[in-house]
Amino acid sequence: MTTPNDSWKTPELRAAEAQVDARFKEAQDLANRLKDTPLPPIPPVDFKAIAQQVERAAQERDAPEQLKALKRKVDAGEFTWEDVVSGKAADDPDVQAVQQENVKKMKQAFQMLQEGMTVDEIMNAQGPRRGRGDDGDETDPDVFAEDKW
Repeated sequence: MTTPNDSWKTPELRAAEAQVDARFKEAQDLANRLKDTPLPPIPPVDFKAIAQQVERAAQERDAPEQLKALKRKVDAGEFTWEDVVSGKAADDPDVQAVQQENVKKMKQAFQMLQEGMTVDEIMNAQGPRRGRGDDGDETDPDVFAEDKW
């Protein structure tokens, strides 16, 4: 087998190739080290507790219409709240609608973070606040929070 004639390569190109080769070797070394690195165990997800939070949010008078649609299906026995939060009901169009709305709000929040806004500013910008929570703070049922889904 003959070796290719690479005499045409400039010193700059040879230097660039050497850098690529060095970075590739670094990446391989890192990948090999990571293979041997044990990962911490993932704590189990308490779907029951999350489902209870979502159910409480759905029962509120001013719950978002998308969440009310899910409540009607749960009440009709089509699936459970645990099915909703665990992903077992992910094929349902109403579940997808709620998820898409949450994804949209998370994307907006991420964009606001990138623009330098604080968490409080983002929470205030997520929409008009209505009602009063248990702690006296105003709450908007359409804003993702610990007790809202």
